[in-house]
Amino acid sequence: MSFDESLQLSRELRPMLPRLYHLSRRRIPGWDLTTSQSSAMSTLVDRGPLRMSELAALEGVQLPSATSVVNGLVKLGLVERRADPADRRAVVIDLTPKGRRQVDELVDRRNHSFALLLDRLDEQDRRLLEDAVPAVARLLSLGPDMPEADQPGNRPGTDD
Repeated sequence: MSFDESLQLSRELRPMLPRLYHLSRRRIPGWDLTTSQSSAMSTLVDRGPLRMSELAALEGVQLPSATSVVNGLVKLGLVERRADPADRRAVVIDLTPKGRRQVDELVDRRNHSFALLLDRLDEQDRRLLEDAVPAVARLLSLGPDMPEADQPGNRPGTDD
């Protein structure tokens, strides 16, 4: 696939992704958390216990912002601070059993709701989506950081 074909695919696919995400969230809203709190919870689900500096880096925020988000989650009983087993002087943030339970319940409800939508597609469309899952997983594994040479305007032969 040429870069121009990839660019066209991006123009078609990228706008659909947030809409798909919001469709899933709107059908089964979560509990009353801010976007930042929800994101931090998701990061802890994906990564497990983290130091505050690691959480801040993964969330793309400054340490005071991450601390504020975590303080709110601690007050709600969804996350806890505890000594880092690797370095007792440091603290790690992790989900509490209550936080894990709430995340698991919400994920189950959203998966069920999304499955009802998928069930409304014909078999061929469901198979196409199923076949796309490995490619989407690989795309997500590339991460948010693009090498400087790949930024728009820095690609050889383009005038972006």
